[in-house]
Amino acid sequence: MKTLSYLLVMLFLLVNVSFSQTVDEVISNYFENTGGLDNWKSLKSVKISGKVPTPQGEFEFTIYKKAPNLLLTEMDIQGNRLVPQAYDGSVAWMINPFTGSTEPQKLPEEASKELVDEAIFEDPFIDYASKGHEVTLEGKEQLGGTECYVIKMVKNKNNDKDDIPVVYYIDTEYYLPIMMKSYVLTGPSAGQEVETYMSNYEEVDSVFVMPFSLEMKVAGQTQQVVTVEKIEINPEISDDFFKFTGSSGEEEEKTEE
Repeated sequence: MKTLSYLLVMLFLLVNVSFSQTVDEVISNYFENTGGLDNWKSLKSVKISGKVPTPQGEFEFTIYKKAPNLLLTEMDIQGNRLVPQAYDGSVAWMINPFTGSTEPQKLPEEASKELVDEAIFEDPFIDYASKGHEVTLEGKEQLGGTECYVIKMVKNKNNDKDDIPVVYYIDTEYYLPIMMKSYVLTGPSAGQEVETYMSNYEEVDSVFVMPFSLEMKVAGQTQQVVTVEKIEINPEISDDFFKFTGSSGEEEEKTEE
């Protein structure tokens, strides 16, 4: 009986230890298993190349990101340079040659709001409290047969910017994010849940571990699948590359007057 009681006590302690992990410990393990916190902090730019299927066929894309908040995505479609989204730190813009113009155009205000958050370069878990983000460990859930820590982040919860809720599912074995749940912030679909699944993790530059497959689902239906072919770490990219060079609109207003 004493042996049985001892085993039960030990089992109780082990169960409680397994559930006592804090959100900061999960985040620490996430960084440790994906390249190390110091390396993530030293990351200043990335260039991501890959392919995305569309109704018109499979097209190549390249995403350029640079600290602190510069972003540009471009595609080559039948010899035409399409820039579906770009942000130069103050202006969100695009180039769509299929509208009859190859000049950069400002994005609508609502689309700009979402892009501003997406353009932030640094991982939101880095020094999250100083950024005003609130992070909580909601427990564990099974996702496709994989046990995950469920971490809820409310970006800007403790600052004067708009709150942005995001839920991360991080597997309990390797501490890799396998799904991120976000929400449409603006427009007629505001509030709609978007699930982004991340898989096919590979080592990049002999340091980082990053996903090479992403699948976005809305209401359970796949909307987009992205296959990453190459990720370049800290490439040299000029700030001018991201800069909006189109009309500010002020010239047009003066002409109309």
